Amino acid sequence: MIDGSIRRVRRTTLQWGRATFACVIAAATALLALEAAWPGGPTTAFLAVVTVVVALESAVFVRTTDRTNPQPLTLATWVTLSRGGAVAVLAGFVLVPSPPTAAAWAPAALFALAAGLDAVDGFVARATDSTTALGARLDVAMDGLVVLVGSLVAVAGGAAPLAFLAVGAARYLFVLGTWWRERRGRPVLELPPNRFRRPLGALAMVAVWIALLPIPGPTVSYTVATVVMAPFLVNFYWDWLAVTGRVGDSGTR
Repeated sequence: MIDGSIRRVRRTTLQWGRATFACVIAAATALLALEAAWPGGPTTAFLAVVTVVVALESAVFVRTTDRTNPQPLTLATWVTLSRGGAVAVLAGFVLVPSPPTAAAWAPAALFALAAGLDAVDGFVARATDSTTALGARLDVAMDGLVVLVGSLVAVAGGAAPLAFLAVGAARYLFVLGTWWRERRGRPVLELPPNRFRRPLGALAMVAVWIALLPIPGPTVSYTVATVVMAPFLVNFYWDWLAVTGRVGDSGTR
């Protein structure tokens, strides 16, 4: 029993190390590309934020790996982990605005890469028949982080209203709320199908991307963000009512 536990810890540690290494390599690659377009390169504050986000992602990796019992890192999972590197570098723009050079396009490019690879890792997993619980959990974690960091950068850059941060925080507040209900012994139901969830999520991604682009500018991005934010948050609230039994057939409160 003890030997089995030791082997499990070793496998978990090894997988965590590999996952973190993949994220670091992806972030370093993005930083090198960014430096080529940024006279003087990223500032110390920028690099500090990137480091903090990579460390947070590493903590997510070890927690996820432990929960799923060490599973192999498939090609699709490696793609998912590379999204973490792009998001970490994007986070640097929360404190440091992009310079008026080619690097001004970097936030939108990094966001597009992190969001676009979501479709790639899913395609690779299905094409290679290598879907794993580890990959699925990491994919969900990255989805939430992409929107959160993207919305933070958009608001910090003055391209979206402050209230738009609720779009980035919605998933985390939802998870926190369900955890708190379970801790208090309150029922949490299965999340029912919702035909609006996916298209509204896609629209939120588009709104963030537009806000991160140097053009068309804050006037347009503010409008798009506000128009998308309202139905997105309403739909999240509806999902909350569903898992807490306030809508649907159960009526459980």
